[in-house]
Formats: sequence, structure tokens, C-alpha cells
Amino acid sequence: MSNIKKMMNLLLSVMLLLMMSLVRAEESTLHNKIENVEFSSLSGGRINIRIQMQEALKNPPAGFTLNNPARIALDFPGVANGLSKNNVLAGQGALKSITLAQAKERTRMVLNLTKSVAYSASINGKDVNVILQASEATVAAASAVETKFSEVKIGDKTHQITNVDFARGKNGEGRIIVDLSDATAGINIKQKGKTIVVDFINTNVPDNLQRRLNVINFNTAVLYVDTMKQGNNSRMVIEPKGNWEQSAYQADKKFIIDVRQIAEDPNKLVQGSKPGFSGEKLSLNFQNVEVRTVFDVIAEFTGLNIIVSDTVTGNITLRLKDVPWDQAMDIIIKNKNLNIRKSGSVIMVAPAEEVAAKDKLQLEANQQIEDLEPLKTEVFTLKYMKADSLKNILTDSGGSSGGSSGGKTKILSKRGTAVLDPRTNTVFVQDTPKYLEAVQEIINKTDIPIKQVMIESRLVIADDKFSKALGSRFGVSHIGSANGGTTKTAVGGQLNSTGGYTSVTSADGKVTATQTGTAGTAQALQTGALTQGTSSQGVSIGGSPAGQDLMSNLPVANSFGNFAFSLFRLPAGLLLNLELSALESDQRGKIVSSPRVTTANQQKAIISQGTKIPYLQASSSGAANVAFVDATLSLEVTPQITPDDKIIMDLEVKKDKVGVILAGTPSIDTQRVQTQVLVANGETAVLGGIYEQVERNAVDKVPFFGDLPVLGNLFKRKTKQQDKTELLIFITPKIMDESLGIK
Repeated sequence: MSNIKKMMNLLLSVMLLLMMSLVRAEESTLHNKIENVEFSSLSGGRINIRIQMQEALKNPPAGFTLNNPARIALDFPGVANGLSKNNVLAGQGALKSITLAQAKERTRMVLNLTKSVAYSASINGKDVNVILQASEATVAAASAVETKFSEVKIGDKTHQITNVDFARGKNGEGRIIVDLSDATAGINIKQKGKTIVVDFINTNVPDNLQRRLNVINFNTAVLYVDTMKQGNNSRMVIEPKGNWEQSAYQADKKFIIDVRQIAEDPNKLVQGSKPGFSGEKLSLNFQNVEVRTVFDVIAEFTGLNIIVSDTVTGNITLRLKDVPWDQAMDIIIKNKNLNIRKSGSVIMVAPAEEVAAKDKLQLEANQQIEDLEPLKTEVFTLKYMKADSLKNILTDSGGSSGGSSGGKTKILSKRGTAVLDPRTNTVFVQDTPKYLEAVQEIINKTDIPIKQVMIESRLVIADDKFSKALGSRFGVSHIGSANGGTTKTAVGGQLNSTGGYTSVTSADGKVTATQTGTAGTAQALQTGALTQGTSSQGVSIGGSPAGQDLMSNLPVANSFGNFAFSLFRLPAGLLLNLELSALESDQRGKIVSSPRVTTANQQKAIISQGTKIPYLQASSSGAANVAFVDATLSLEVTPQITPDDKIIMDLEVKKDKVGVILAGTPSIDTQRVQTQVLVANGETAVLGGIYEQVERNAVDKVPFFGDLPVLGNLFKRKTKQQDKTELLIFITPKIMDESLGIK
């Protein structure tokens, strides 16, 4: 056994030597180290932490703060832990202890606190001084102390802010998004009064980004965001409202600040935006101890002032392990049927009935003061909104004068009145000072310039029409003779008036006449209008034919080309006429209508252009009156701008034109769309479209003859039609800035 113990001791010694050699090897790669940490108390309950370095640092250490648990973490890049231990006990003020953790290239120093306090870091030679504020009362005094979010490097180049944007987060927080040219810019954050000031060191901001963002409509904790140039740096001033808290982080080239609203809850001991309990954890173990004693322990632990009413009595047995102190206090209060009221750093504890009675007395006293408080009159001259609109907000009375007796009071007290002067756009309000302040807040939020929106719509009608038709006229006529004889000879022919050539030939007593040319000459032959040509037997070729044995009349109306052929034989007295006509049409067109209108936010606008068509309308007396019907191109729109600069539009677009006339009354061809659509600023949306295609193949023919193979085409008229029409409606809204330019 002794040999085994010796071997184990030897093995532990070797492992310890290896670990020490590894630590020393790592420390040898770091050129600086922390040699000592000292504490000292300053005036006002502040704590000074003096960190002695082997070599002077170029910049103060960057750090961040945690609220639950309360901690401050400071990073020392390129610095090793030169102390012989990793934990240093302090026990001074808000500082409980210090923990040091060394990584490969840095050492992190964590200050463990009893509560969240502000701090500042500075360099004095080889020493780094970190000053902790005393309590919450002194946090406001130290609020102007800068927190170095990102350190500036030596020889740093000039950086650039490329964009500044604002958005509303999922939980209602205001989010300021800053795009940087690179991720190495130095950033300092501080609270100055009621604003957050962010300085971008050695960073340029272009002129178009040096502006104020009015983000009131986003309904967050942020009202305005101002970006400006300050020497070689750029500054951003964020103006929140009410009680708020902020957090910042950087992801690559984006720097983001979140500002969250804190709802004041008088029954909540630790205020914050997160639900639940967030106090520092403690452990309690009491057996049948007085309740007042437990409150004394909690007061010592938190540093708060707890006032316990004399009516609070009784004992309690309590055992809690690692529970937030505000949850522990909540358990005691509920167990003993108590209630609390918090005012700053003072907490008052009393039985629930006593607190309720005091609250009731206070409310009754406030009501009596309000009923007896002297009234004041203030004059509010409005810039942009109408005076009657403000009065309708303050009261339900919609009249142009008088007090609020005509309607139910909304904002003013029961003694308050509001009188308006439309001539000067002024409202006279008489009420107590508290309600006058509320009226002023309403005016600050509502009496602002209304954003303008320009809406442009496009109606595009594209058509492609094609038609083709082929027809024929075919006839056989019987021609009579003047002397009843036959023709032996004939005199042939000449050019006719239509440019065709007519010829007559004779062979063995048979006369044949042929003619070629346009439809005019064919028609002349068919109707007996041919007069050229005589014979020795006195046969007359011309005049009206003796009769028509067969006729097929299926021509193409308004044809663009014709081909005619006629053949007749005199001995038989027959005349054969044939005419072919053809038509082919190809039409393509596009009609673009673009009405546009500019209107204010949530204000209806109408623009139209067209014709009023008169028609006769019978009246009740029997007389005819002239009435008018509109055939117009119109755009009717009501826009609504959302907080993220998108536009919701109620739209009605119409394009009417005159159609056919029916019984003296014109018909109206209507193309119309009515819808509601959400469109981003400057983007184009397609509201709808109508596509119409007509295909028609028609055949007109003579029964039986039109069905004959090949020859049946002489007894047919064929028509082919293909029409395509498409209607598209586009809409493009654009928000106009205060200078009446497009955003």
C-alpha cells in the first residue's frame, strides 16, 4: 500500500509540474500581466479598484454589464493573470469579489456585485482605475460616463456610416440599425440627461444621413433619432420617452441599439422589461422568527430602505435556497396578507387592508382637490390640424363653438371646456393644470405635417387580331338571240373600261367569248352589260340575259383582292361566271393609360378624364329630358402609411368607353378593379389582369354543292378569326417627404 501511495504522489507531482509548465508557457506568449489588485473607498460611497499592470495599456479595457446577476466584465487583451489566485474577496460597498479567468490571448476580470451600478475605467500610467458608483441614487449622476462599446485601435483609419435605419422589434422595442463600412470602428455609448448619445470615433457620415428620424408613429420607447457630424467623429442622439432600458450589440458591420419601454409597477420590487423575478439570489433559513426581523435581513442584503408598519406582527418559519430576493419578499408578503408600495429606494410594508384604505383616502383627497382646484385657460394655436378636429378629440361635441356640455367629455375633466375659433385656427381650453398638460401632449403628437403620397397607376391594353377570309361567286346564265339564228362569224374584241380584255372568236359556227379582269368586268358579263362583238346573222351579245340557271353568291365583304373569269358559248346560249375574293388582316396594338394623383395620408383622392354622353330620358310627366352618362378613365384611392413606410390603399380604377348604340342609347364598355392592397414605398404591384382570346372558324356554303370534293370550294366562303386582348393594371405609390420630394 505504501508503494501505491508513493506512486500516486509521484504521478500527482508530475501532473502538477506539467500544468505549471503549460501555464508558464502560455504566460510567456503574453507580453503583459496583472500584478496586483487593490481597493479603496471614495467620497459618496464610491469604490476605486486599482489594477497594477506590468506594462501600461494603450486603451482602457472594454467591458459589458450584466443585470442578473449583477456583474461587470472587463477584457484585457494580450494580458496574463500574474496573481497567484483566480478569486479575490473584496466586501466593500457594492463589490463582493473579483474573479479572473485567463484564455489564450486575454484575461477577463469579472466584478461580482450586490446590485447593478455604473462604472468608469481610466488609465493612469501602468495602473487601470475602475470606479464603481455607490447606489442607484448615484447612477443618474454617473449616467454621463461613457461606456466604451468598441475600442479604438492605434493608427485607425477613417470609417464610414453607410446607412441609418429604424424598426420595431417583435416585443415592441425600438431598434436603431447602423450600417458601418467595416467592423473595427470605435464606439462609445453614454446616457446624457434623458437621451442616449452614441459617438462613432474617427467615422464620417454622408450629408444625406445627417438628419432627424421622426419615429413616433412606430409606438416604441423612441421618439427621435438624430445623426450628425462632430469634427472627425459622428454622433447619434436617441431621445426615448418614459422609463426605458437599452442594450447594444454589433454583428459584423451592423451596430444595433435596442431601447425597451419599462412599465412602472408599484408592486414590483425590481423594475425591468422582463417578467418574473430578477433580484440577486439569496438563501434564508428561519425557524419561528418575527416577520419584522426577516425584513431587516432583506434590507441589509439589498441596501434598500424598508419601512414596516407597526401593525405588521407575527412569526414565520422560512427555508429558501438560492431564491431571488424579490421573490423571497413576495412569498413573505403573500403568506402574511401584506402589501407593499415602492417609491425610489424606499419600500413601505403594511397589511393589505391598511394599504387599500390609505389608497382610497388618497384618491378621494385627489378628487376633492381636483374639484376645488382653480381653473386655468390656455390658448393653443394649431399649425397643421383643424381646430374642430382637436375639439372633437377633447370632447364628443362636434359643434364649432361652445363648451363640452353638448357631448361626453373624453380628455378634459368634468369642469373643463374647449372653445374654438375657426378664423385663426385656435382652441381655447379651460381646465386644471394636469389636464392642460395632457392637452399639450396630445397637440405635440397630432399637430404635425401629414405625409403626402403620390399614386401612379397604369392600365395597359394589348391586342393581337388576325383574320382571314376566302369566298367565291359562281353563276351560269342563259343568253338569248335577237334573230333566233346561230353565229357564224364574230368580230373580236377590245380593252374594256376596267382594264380587262374581251375577245370573241368563231370556229365552225361556234362563238366563244372570254374575258379576264377585275370583278367589275365579270359583273358586266354576268348581268349582260357586254356590248362589244356582233355577227353576220345579227346575233347580239349584250343586254339583259335571257335567264340565270345557277347562281352561288358567297363573296368576301370589303375584300382586298379579287380574281374573275367568264366563259360563254353562243350556240348553247350559256354564260359561265366565276369570281374569287380574299381578305387577310393582322392588327397589333397597345394602349397605355396612366392616371396619377397626390393626396395626404388617409385622405381620399379622385382623378378622372373622359366624356359625358347625352341621351334622352323619359320623365314622369311624359316629356323627354336630356341626361348624361359618364365614360371616363378614373382613379379613386385612399392611402394609409404604416409605421414602416408601407402604404395600404383602398383602390378603384375604371376605364370606360362608348360601345354600340342600342335604340338611340349608347352602351358603355367598362373595365374596372376595386381592391385593397399593401405595397412598399416606391414598389410596383400588379392589381389584376383580364386575358381574352377569341378563335372562330366559319364556313358558309351552298347545300350539296359545297360538300363536293374539290369543286365544293367554289360554293363556299371560309372565314378564320383569332383575336387576343389582355388588360393589366399596375399601381406604384411613393411617399413624399416634407420638402415635397419623393423619398
